[in-house]
Amino acid sequence: MYKSRPETALRPTAGRRPPGAMAPALDPAAAAGTPFEQARRLLEAADNDWSAAKERYAGAGQSPDRMWSLFHYRKVCIDAKLLELRSRHPQLRIRSVGSANPTSDYDITVSGPGAAQAVAEFNEGFRREWGKESATVFDVNLYVKDFMPERGNFAFPYAPGTPGLRWTDAELLTPLNGDPRRARSWKQRDGGTWEPDGARRLDPERPDSGIVEPRDPLARAVAEADQDIAALSKLRKYMDGAEWHAYVEQLGNLVPQSAREETLRRHRTAEAVHHRATAELAGRLRTETAHARPGSTDEAYIEELEHSRPDAVVRARNLIYAEHAAQLRTAQERHDAAPSDALALDIRRRTSYALWHAMEAYHSQGAVLDVVGKQAKSDVTVTGAHYLQSFNEQLGDLLKDLKHYGDAGEAFYRSAKYLQRMVAAAHRALAATGAALDDEQLALLTQLEEISSADGTLLAIRGSREDYAPASAEDKSGIATDIYGRTLGITDKASLRRAVLELGARVNAVVRGRG
Repeated sequence: MYKSRPETALRPTAGRRPPGAMAPALDPAAAAGTPFEQARRLLEAADNDWSAAKERYAGAGQSPDRMWSLFHYRKVCIDAKLLELRSRHPQLRIRSVGSANPTSDYDITVSGPGAAQAVAEFNEGFRREWGKESATVFDVNLYVKDFMPERGNFAFPYAPGTPGLRWTDAELLTPLNGDPRRARSWKQRDGGTWEPDGARRLDPERPDSGIVEPRDPLARAVAEADQDIAALSKLRKYMDGAEWHAYVEQLGNLVPQSAREETLRRHRTAEAVHHRATAELAGRLRTETAHARPGSTDEAYIEELEHSRPDAVVRARNLIYAEHAAQLRTAQERHDAAPSDALALDIRRRTSYALWHAMEAYHSQGAVLDVVGKQAKSDVTVTGAHYLQSFNEQLGDLLKDLKHYGDAGEAFYRSAKYLQRMVAAAHRALAATGAALDDEQLALLTQLEEISSADGTLLAIRGSREDYAPASAEDKSGIATDIYGRTLGITDKASLRRAVLELGARVNAVVRGRG
């Protein structure tokens, strides 16, 4: 089934604009007014929903100007709110992560004094203004620091010169409601950094401290086990009960006897974390929505609302996350006053549990160090245990995309980012521990690496690169399905789930056996 076959770079044939054809013009109503006003109307036409806007304006045959307009509009709107946060919390470090791709998300991490309060203030203010969550309207999420030292990288105002629209000073300085009385003056510091007038200067390159680490070797071993469990809770989140229990049973049969008891204990604990978190989320949703189907399980209830009232689920998760972030702040203050390994372990567990509720977040230190640390070019040490944590989280996110997208081909290319990260983490976990897969699973891992390569077709389709930007949804789906079919003999989501879960069990078994 997993015979090696090279993946060729396919090109779409349907859905292209004819050579020389003009991109569709903006609707006259949308084109009137300033770029800021035009973008606002475009978003309103998509029901103030970033996912709907991408479907509406980034599809085949669409002019890229629409999404670039929304991309800049989002940046200006969100940066104005972040500026207000910094003016209220002048020691706040703000690190923004955003791709130059206009369809990508825009994530922000805040750290330092006032970070937990800033997250709550941001979400509450956005909710009042828009009636929806920032993740829904703009695909924007705000987090408090997790496992890495954070460096502020925020420079104001948003510099011109990025592809797409340019913004006037008035548009940069005036908040969303257009009230000139709320415009804020700026000063340019040495090095070109812009900061709000009247706020204390903050060096954007000064890092804060990382998450507290226990000192005793035994406590460090417990901390590592806790992070393993946190990563497994991500995997459990995107599997149903029957699938999870079958997976754990298979892993128990594969892992060496010396590691079996501890392996199963960690998976049982991850299951308990999952049930605790789903119960908390379902309870908040029942309170917030005053709606629940009689007799439905917590998982079924959450899944129902994710389809029928997705913004309500995001709101509930944001509220819970903000509450746990505040509790984390209190725990950190206790540790600062009287450091102990017990408090350090408590902070780390609370951090992972809070991240279970955060939108699109990694749960474990390993995944953060492996992915975020490297993206930020941070000088971090990543161990074999960290790579296994990252592998399990990437596998969980891959399963999430397979579940989210109904069409198999779309799920195949949408999940390519997580597939690429999963494969890389697997190789590094195997190399770091000296573990080895059998020939069949190694062949599968190699083929998955081939089809998810950075310059491969799946990621090119996912990022709408090169010839794939104007391709129709059907064209993209067909190409992705053809790649999986020719390379792996897989043409449906269920088969891919079975294959990657089999691989997941095998990688976990051999790596844990070397522990």
